[in-house]
Amino acid sequence: MILAMFRVMLLALLRDRGALAVTFLLPPLIFVIFATVFAGASGEAVRLKLVVADQADSPASRRLVAALMAEPNLRAERDLDATVAAVRAKVRSGRVDAGLVMLTDPAGAGAPFLLITDPTRAMAAPLIESQVQNALAEHVPGVDAGKPRALFLHDPISGAKKGRGMVLYYAGAVTILFALFSALYGALSLIEERNAGIADRILAGPAGLAPAIGGKFLFLVLQGLFQAGAIFLVAKLLYGAPVRAQIAPWLVTSLAASACAAGLAMGLVALCRTRDQAQLIGISLFLILAVVGGSMVPRFLMPPWLQGLGTLTPHAWVIDAYQAVLWRDAGWQDVYPAWGVLVGLGLAGLALAYFTVRRVRR
Repeated sequence: MILAMFRVMLLALLRDRGALAVTFLLPPLIFVIFATVFAGASGEAVRLKLVVADQADSPASRRLVAALMAEPNLRAERDLDATVAAVRAKVRSGRVDAGLVMLTDPAGAGAPFLLITDPTRAMAAPLIESQVQNALAEHVPGVDAGKPRALFLHDPISGAKKGRGMVLYYAGAVTILFALFSALYGALSLIEERNAGIADRILAGPAGLAPAIGGKFLFLVLQGLFQAGAIFLVAKLLYGAPVRAQIAPWLVTSLAASACAAGLAMGLVALCRTRDQAQLIGISLFLILAVVGGSMVPRFLMPPWLQGLGTLTPHAWVIDAYQAVLWRDAGWQDVYPAWGVLVGLGLAGLALAYFTVRRVRR
């Protein structure tokens, strides 16, 4: 009996190609992704974006700028305006990880550098300081950067919202993470209704599948919206997150994120044959998207190629949208592309669910 049961289960696994792939291919894939992300987060593979402004315009500062631009461990660009305001604007917009302004000749005395940083990218400051000190010691003769000396003045862009940057970051990250998982479990009713024959009866009715699929989608969107509300309510009460002052863009962002999660979950579940298959594939896929998209490790700590890959995930768009409206004080014109991408993904998933269920039942 033991061998017979073993044989039954082995044949069932071998005949289910989806379960076979999830069992033996997904775990190594998840390992590779985690190893790549966290190896990059250690600092060895990080290539931070740095904007440099040379106000000193001395021989030493020009050599240092050239060295930073050629540094393989940085993605440095030069700001031609060479003003603190211009550099600060680029850091606040999130286009770069930090800004370096050379106020005086690096070969002189005092603190020649102003380092403008974003508190949500806390690791950027020490990493860039280290790169600048190394370049200074190598390319500016006579300067011993290893001696105790205040080389840097710091200008974090936190303003009155100091300390809230990472709170807002992870509020957005947790919102999309759990919106997808919650929507996945809600969408599993598609498989249950299909196996029970309910979908057949709905399809045979005068209204067809559209109202049923639309009703599920609406429920999952509202579920995600209230879930986001609960997360940001806690962020407001405990950490002073400025949700109330930006309630309109926050609401649109939360609706877009919820619609994206609902549509993707329904589309994925509709493609699966069994509840177990949908759960295993869905959890694995959403976990991978969460890691690559920045829900677990900030994307700026990842290798550049992985940062680019992260833009293909809804997590990156949701996190950036919440950061834009609640932290960077961005206008509507800066956020609507993210809203469009999220809503588009949600509607595409909804359409996939509708046509897949309809095709399967015919």
